[in-house]
Amino acid sequence: MDIKACGSNLTRIAPSSRRLMSDTTNKLGHRIRTRGARTRRALLDAMRDLLNTKHLGEIRPADVAAAAGVSAPTFYTYFASVEEGLLILCEEAGEDFQRLAAHIHADWSGDRAFEAARAYVLEVLALWNDHGPVLRVEHMLADMGDPQFAESRIRRLRRLHLALERRIAQAHASGLHPEGLNPRLTSYETANLVESVAAGFGLMRRADTAEAIVDTTAHIVVKLTTGR
Repeated sequence: MDIKACGSNLTRIAPSSRRLMSDTTNKLGHRIRTRGARTRRALLDAMRDLLNTKHLGEIRPADVAAAAGVSAPTFYTYFASVEEGLLILCEEAGEDFQRLAAHIHADWSGDRAFEAARAYVLEVLALWNDHGPVLRVEHMLADMGDPQFAESRIRRLRRLHLALERRIAQAHASGLHPEGLNPRLTSYETANLVESVAAGFGLMRRADTAEAIVDTTAHIVVKLTTGR
């Protein structure tokens, strides 16, 4: 994805450092020390890379181990399944998503609303650029009713939803939204809209410029959020 094409106002958000998981023991009950932590990280990174080229159902634990440069049994020292490792990657993506709410809490007075909304859209694009393959699988499994991935998606977006709902509720109370509009549902739909743009950004680029996509999405976010 050509994020740089979005214009000079884009500040590329670097992915957060890949944290080692808080678990201190592996599946054998042994304490994870420095070498073990590196091995677990290598397996997670290999899983992430494989998701760029394969469907989840095509990825076997042995494939992950081979890509990480370790023996197949080593995979089961740290993860019970590929899905368990994927949930950890979803958790890491979710941590990065927590900073999105800051854009909604920013000053949205006057023309600053568009600037804040545009910064929000750009950061969602950057996060999907970093975590896209993982997030697509999270969406798929959540939509299929998998409770773990549904909860992962809820946790990832909860802070953003609350920030949007609060601002939408304020506009609603001021009479800027139709009486029947539900602020909570609108917050979900607004966040989902921006995620959909990020997920399909490459395809949308075939029809228009990155700048136009970002600006249009930001204007829609402002309208849905403030009613202005």
